[in-house]
Amino acid sequence: MQRVLNIKILITSGPTRVPLDSVRFLTNRSAGRFGTLLADAALKKGFQVTFVCGVGSQTPKSHRSLRLISVETNRDVAKVLKKELMRGRYAAVIHAMAVLDFQPAHFKNIKTKTKRGVWRLKLVPTPKIIDQIKKWAPKTLLVGFKLETGVSQNMLLQEARRLLKKSKADFILANQLSEGKDSSHAGWLLDDKGRVVGKAKGKAKLARLILSYVTPAPYRSTGQAPAGVQSSGFRLSPE
Repeated sequence: MQRVLNIKILITSGPTRVPLDSVRFLTNRSAGRFGTLLADAALKKGFQVTFVCGVGSQTPKSHRSLRLISVETNRDVAKVLKKELMRGRYAAVIHAMAVLDFQPAHFKNIKTKTKRGVWRLKLVPTPKIIDQIKKWAPKTLLVGFKLETGVSQNMLLQEARRLLKKSKADFILANQLSEGKDSSHAGWLLDDKGRVVGKAKGKAKLARLILSYVTPAPYRSTGQAPAGVQSSGFRLSPE
């Protein structure tokens, strides 16, 4: 029988969406595959997983240590994360969700008629949820993601380091959008100093790489935290 460790982690996964009018919405192409692989790897390690997922996202199979929370909009995500992190003791947050970067400047709760012709939309930036996570849970380890398309590796790592500094994350996975098989997806894991501490190719391997840094050494042998030490206070290190 698999041992259940006293480690709670929260994983966000899949897309968000925002309404354009009463029947249409704006979203992205995320299917939640990466987040599901992360959850599967965490459950195999015996972690207790809270999985926050967007509408239509792929989800892990039912498991006694898995709790699913479905969300739709960026606002939903922020509300859930704030509530979970301020009331629960999570060792880590792996923020893999593809949160929308833009939303309509205006919304009307009616259907936009096609007879109006051209429909021009003004999109404005959304608040960055990852920038709030350390404010809600300063001692919780935070893993973020930086996804780019068509840039050099050096530029990708530079952007990841900017996100590290701004979000105060402990780790950022820098990765490029890839078409086709999961096995072609490459990524580089950066620590809080901006150093590349690991790299892998393939989403399953990247998930295992991240989880290797979200396993506190004191838990590996006993499954219990040392007396007087909270799980979220550990400096997490690779296996």
